[in-house]
Amino acid sequence: MKILKISLLVLFVGAAIVATYLIGYKTGADVVRNGLLANHPTIKNVVQSSDIETDSILTFTLTAQDDSSLFNLLSNNRRSDSFRVSIPYYGRYGVDLTIRHFRFFINDDKDVEIWLPGVTLLYCELKFDQLLINGQQAAAANSPNLHKTMYAYLIPLLGKNRASQKAAKLAVTKALMYYFMPYKFGLRLYIDKEFQDLPLVPGANLTIEEAVKKGLVI
Repeated sequence: MKILKISLLVLFVGAAIVATYLIGYKTGADVVRNGLLANHPTIKNVVQSSDIETDSILTFTLTAQDDSSLFNLLSNNRRSDSFRVSIPYYGRYGVDLTIRHFRFFINDDKDVEIWLPGVTLLYCELKFDQLLINGQQAAAANSPNLHKTMYAYLIPLLGKNRASQKAAKLAVTKALMYYFMPYKFGLRLYIDKEFQDLPLVPGANLTIEEAVKKGLVI
């Protein structure tokens, strides 16, 4: 009888320790998860740090109807209604939250739902020393007036670059997946009111073993 009482006591103590551990583990996990949601500045920094860089060449046809001021500056007395312009540029695309608001919350499905503004051209540098007009070096490439006029014309054009916008959206999506999903949060992300499909990302919604099996680059 005494041995039975001791055994029951050991089982009771063991069960109490396990229960205490599980409760503590869950409480600690909940604290971490709630902390992730409450850390508004960090989420903002995650989004803003996920910009992408583009180093490319923009080639386009320019007419007087497109922009008469720029056309006149580049024409150099050319007797043509249009000419081809080519200029290398460096740009950074991302989501700017310095002057725009975003919101996030736990939705009815218990997922983190995030709404962000659209992707913008955050920075742009035109390389005027390599400016070509119809394949020839531009004579007015060093003109400050030309620089100002060309920036005014090209910034809106480059800002609409769909490939760069798509790449920036993917970068933001992956960064937020890395932030939330390892802690068992589901994620629904909208950028400029458009729902973003979540890619398979090792370490976020895919284990390393699964990624290797699928032949994904890690």
